[in-house]
Amino acid sequence: MVLKVFFRSSRQDDFHYRGKELFRIEALSDAVFAFSVSLLVASLEVPQTFAELKVITKGVIPFFLTISIVFLFWYQQYMFFRRYGLNDLRTIVLNLAYLAVVIFYIYPLKFLFSLLISAWSGIDLFARANDEGLVVLSKEEFPQLIMLFSIGYFLVWLIIFLLHQHVIKLSASFSFTQYEKLLTQKERRGALWNALVGLSALLFAIVHWEVIAGICYLFIPFILWINHYLFRKKVKKYKG
Repeated sequence: MVLKVFFRSSRQDDFHYRGKELFRIEALSDAVFAFSVSLLVASLEVPQTFAELKVITKGVIPFFLTISIVFLFWYQQYMFFRRYGLNDLRTIVLNLAYLAVVIFYIYPLKFLFSLLISAWSGIDLFARANDEGLVVLSKEEFPQLIMLFSIGYFLVWLIIFLLHQHVIKLSASFSFTQYEKLLTQKERRGALWNALVGLSALLFAIVHWEVIAGICYLFIPFILWINHYLFRKKVKKYKG
């Protein structure tokens, strides 16, 4: 349901796409996203034995989940530049910050996915640490992991919110139709709500309410649905 709402909101026939040129900042962005994926691939060592290959194979689920999230971040950025075609200083600075956060975010993201899948399925995704007698994650460190993940989530969506806020401030120069204005407001609203989810989880983790911090992320599908519902309702209203 989440992906259906996400991609349905990204494909809009009534939106006039203004980004028809590939700017250097976009070329850099594609290189950074490719580098992020390369970092994940480089973390998978070439197996020396079949036993090692089986260990690596166990980590395929968190690997692909992390790749999928990175792709969603790339798609958000891609749609922004296709829709608005901005290349001013503020957009460049915000985009560079966005790329920096994404690179920072990939390892905590993969570690968290590995931890959750290992806990839910019983698959040992930390064989090397266990063989060496290392503690994968202590009870005292768990709030720090939630904080690290939440900081990245909050910053990603905060930057997306600021990018769309910047577009709205420049709306007069875009000569938006009513539909384009509503869609831009929807994207800004969704980014703000997602940022607030990350901020709420961060604050709960700081006071060691880790369970409530985790529950915060369960509201994401409802946020996407409510945001899309409000958008469709406003579109129907203006179309009469």
